[in-house]
Amino acid sequence: MIQSKWKAIGRSATGTSHTATGKTCEDAVRYHILTDDEGNEALVCAACDGAGSALHAQWAATYTADKVIELAIQQLVHKEDITECHIYAIAEDIYDGLRLEAQAREMPLNEYSCTLLGCIIMPHKAAFFQVGDGAIVRNDGSGHYVPVWWPHNGEYQNSTSFLVDDSSFANLNVTILEEEVNEIAMLTDGLQMLALRMEDQTAHQPFFNSFFPVLRCADVADKLGSLNEKLAAYLDSPAINDRTDDDKTLFLATRLLP
Repeated sequence: MIQSKWKAIGRSATGTSHTATGKTCEDAVRYHILTDDEGNEALVCAACDGAGSALHAQWAATYTADKVIELAIQQLVHKEDITECHIYAIAEDIYDGLRLEAQAREMPLNEYSCTLLGCIIMPHKAAFFQVGDGAIVRNDGSGHYVPVWWPHNGEYQNSTSFLVDDSSFANLNVTILEEEVNEIAMLTDGLQMLALRMEDQTAHQPFFNSFFPVLRCADVADKLGSLNEKLAAYLDSPAINDRTDDDKTLFLATRLLP
C-alpha cells in the first residue's frame, strides 16, 4: 500500500437521551499530528467517554483526552522510544490529575469516571491503550479492519471499567506493535452496535469501508474540514439516532493514498 501524510477527522455528538434530560455530550476526542525535523510524522489520538452516573463525567473525559495528547507529545518531542512503561506513566499522570481535582472539589473520585481509548502511531511502530468499552479498529494491512481489543463490558449490562477504578491499572490494556499501521479508527460505546459484529466479535467491514476510501481522497485541508463537518452531521443524523441514544464519538485517520 502506498503511504502519504496522515489525514484525520474526529467528532463527538450528543446522544438523544442526553438531550432529552438536558445533559451535554460527555464524550471527548482529541488528536494531533507531530512532524519531526526529518519530516517523519507521528499520530497521537484519544477518545474518552464519561460515565453517565458521574457528576463530572464531561470534565473527566475532556481532561483525560487533552492530557493524553499533551503527555504523548512530550515523549515524542524528547525522541523517547514509546514503551509499555510510557503508557502506564501516562495513565498514572492522568489518574493523579483526576484524583487531585476530586480532592480539591471534595468529591468522590468516581464522580470523575471515564473510559480511555488512545494510540501513538510512529512510522514503524504503534502503541495502543484502552480502559473500558469502545473500540480501536485498525487496517491489518490487507484492507481488513480488526479490533485491537474487544470492548470491555462489566458484569452487568451497560457497565464497564473506568480509568479511576484502580490505581494499579489492572484494567488497562496496552499493545505495542513493531510494524506500520496506516489506518485507524476509534469509537466510543455509542457506536458499538453499528461498527462491531457482536455475534462473532469482529468489525463490521461495510461501516469502515464507507469512510476510509473518502478520507484517503482528501488531498487538501479544506476537504478534511468539510469531511469533519459531514462526520458531525452523520453522527447526529436520524439514521444514527434511531439506532443509539447514547453520546457517540468517531475518529478516523489514514496515511494511505486512494
